[in-house]
Amino acid sequence: MTIFGTTVISAMAFHVTLFAIAGFVTLKILENYFPANPNYGLVSLLFLAVTFDDRPEGLAHIFGLLALLGISKLVASDAKWAIAATSLAFIFAFYTSIIVATLYFGIGLIAVVIACLNRPKIIYFLPFLIAAFMFAAITLTIAKNEPLLWAGFLENARQTPLRVMGFHKPYLREILKLVRNAPVFFLAILVLPSLYKQRKELINFNGQCLALLTGIFLMGWILLGLAMILFTPNYVIYILFIQILLAGGILSLADKILPCQKGLMTIGVAACVVLVSVRSVGMSTWGVACAWKNSYWKTHECLMKEFAPFAETNSTIVVSSALLYVAAEANVRKPVQADWYFDRANWTNNADLNGFIRLRPRKLVLVQYDYYQDFVPLLKRLRDRQRGVLISVHDLSQVKTPDSIPFVCHVLQYISWAPVIVDLKWENDDSVKSSAEK
Repeated sequence: MTIFGTTVISAMAFHVTLFAIAGFVTLKILENYFPANPNYGLVSLLFLAVTFDDRPEGLAHIFGLLALLGISKLVASDAKWAIAATSLAFIFAFYTSIIVATLYFGIGLIAVVIACLNRPKIIYFLPFLIAAFMFAAITLTIAKNEPLLWAGFLENARQTPLRVMGFHKPYLREILKLVRNAPVFFLAILVLPSLYKQRKELINFNGQCLALLTGIFLMGWILLGLAMILFTPNYVIYILFIQILLAGGILSLADKILPCQKGLMTIGVAACVVLVSVRSVGMSTWGVACAWKNSYWKTHECLMKEFAPFAETNSTIVVSSALLYVAAEANVRKPVQADWYFDRANWTNNADLNGFIRLRPRKLVLVQYDYYQDFVPLLKRLRDRQRGVLISVHDLSQVKTPDSIPFVCHVLQYISWAPVIVDLKWENDDSVKSSAEK
């Protein structure tokens, strides 16, 4: 089996395992915080969105969910073991993904503060103090004793596109991404006026449940808001697991506090399921058609042919991250990951174009989304600025992919193996001249 094939299978097994564990912990939290409700089966369908999340932050979500589960045990029974367990979960989460860990840390802290309004106890804050102290102490120790590791972290933090464009108005494609990934948070806003009218009845509702829902609602919208106006919009997917808990809470509130609106709330959650499952449905229909025409094995054979000349030369080639494994298998000498061909820490209006021109790659081997989303506008600007460069594009897809359709590409992504091959010949390129002479 090829390196690429082995990597894909291993990654799939890893993410399926993470998904199963996260699903189990989420259901345990539903059992601990919320009263029994027959509609939780509908809530479970929201996992359709999470099933196709292929990001490594899935492990951080597990630690964050375990921390919330530990907090529920601590508040419910003052269990001393829950302090250590919750602290460790938070520490592991912070060293897996700071953004995800901050989200769960904030949810838990808000929930504990609200819980303390009725039953104030300092012990509830111990996991947060221990986790914050240990995280700071371990980080300072690493910075002092492992300067190379610390320098590598700082370099990565400087270049990672946390703030891609600074403060800006949300673009239409970002709003579409928000609506598709976080519809339950919009539903929660619609429920607020009705809950306010029934605020007296809320006193008799489960206190832990209300505290957790408040934390999820506030921290969720803080993250979503920052993703729209400051951070990369990709962070909207970080609310997927807490969105399941929020949906369960909405149905619980409708069942106990708003029985007359229970049917509407059920319809609302069902509509949210439809929105979040758009990608999974697309991958199992349109995606299957794309894979049928451009199978992995045919694509792998084609890629090996495209990469073969670059195993013998030092010419630069830009490759999408999903295809780097094939480049490694073909022994490509100078592959450059498609997201890092320029310094993102100093992103001005033309930083990407200037970096691309300095790099002068001979070939681009890109997945459909990377090409149509990022490189089509870049190559257009390149043509306008560099009149001497010759660009030839060969899209290997035999079925029109959603990534090539401007509106659809923000809903369905990465569902085709078919790469886009771009060959470039630069004016006064010595490597081009030498290869022509041979």
